[in-house]
Amino acid sequence: MAYMQIKAIAKQYGTYEAVRGIDIDIAEREFVVIVGPSGCGKSTLLRMIAGLESISRGELLIDGQRMNDVRPADRGIAMVFQSYALYPHKTVEQNMGFALKVAKTPKDEAARKIARAAEILQLGPLMKRLPKELSGGQRQRVAIGRAIVRNPKVFLFDEPLSNLDASLRLQMRIELAQLHRELQATMVYVTHDQIEAMTLADKIVVLRDGLVEQIGAPLEIYRHPANTFVAGFIGSPKMNLLKARVTATESGTARVDAAGLVCDVAVDHLPAVGAEVTLGIRPEHLVAGPGASVEVQASERLGGMTYAYGRLADGQPVTVQLDGEHDFAADGGLTVQPQPGRAHLFSGDSGLRL
Repeated sequence: MAYMQIKAIAKQYGTYEAVRGIDIDIAEREFVVIVGPSGCGKSTLLRMIAGLESISRGELLIDGQRMNDVRPADRGIAMVFQSYALYPHKTVEQNMGFALKVAKTPKDEAARKIARAAEILQLGPLMKRLPKELSGGQRQRVAIGRAIVRNPKVFLFDEPLSNLDASLRLQMRIELAQLHRELQATMVYVTHDQIEAMTLADKIVVLRDGLVEQIGAPLEIYRHPANTFVAGFIGSPKMNLLKARVTATESGTARVDAAGLVCDVAVDHLPAVGAEVTLGIRPEHLVAGPGASVEVQASERLGGMTYAYGRLADGQPVTVQLDGEHDFAADGGLTVQPQPGRAHLFSGDSGLRL
């Protein structure tokens, strides 16, 4: 497998710059997920890696070799698309073996590669079927099998699960994680779904407007978001981002108040008393107890937990995750307090963490 270096890569269409200078190092056998909202440049970046889009400036290196002007077929990359892109008139076996046939791979070698991929993906009973006879999940496995038989240096995935229903997405996430462990392959995976990012990645790259907002391990980004964009994008439900005011500071700690929700937050740089800041706190880090009043407007009971959606006294929306089932009408509302050491402070229009 290969390591990859993306150095100040940019993509420009006329006067519009879709990707604005991105640096990413991808280690051998690493599973990197590039995540961000629609239009952030993640698919454009993936297509530049694949050679399907030219690179306006910057460098792409695979195993230290510059790939900017190398043909897509010669980069040692296999790409799995959102649309599957299967030949409708060819069987599963023929679809998986088509690239090998074009490359004039000896028949016995091609048969071994196809059989191995079919075994890994549990496609054996389906090899003689046409794509129209397969479920969405089975078609996606065929598309992945077609990539596996090429034995690429790097696998690229462009939102491969977005056409599947929720249960199939869960199943395919598990299968992709198992596939990565078995193949020990270098994989780059693009998605707008942050749940896929959190569950699959060794490393997450968060993009916005063609720029990198943060790179790190899933739990690192979840626990220590670099700014309010990352804090609001990573996590489901997303982090509560509340307008607050600094009421006191002492020894690297700032006390803030967001409509009665009072937190002591450790900070590297003390804000001024009276400063307006953004308090970030995850729904699971708010607990029932004496504190801020929440007017609950809706709730979701999910067996072992309940999500309460409401507003603080000043009208700011807040989400609270509680253990067990709750009847808020019978309970007479909700008051919450933060768990110690779980909140974040952000300051200014840049959303930088304090």
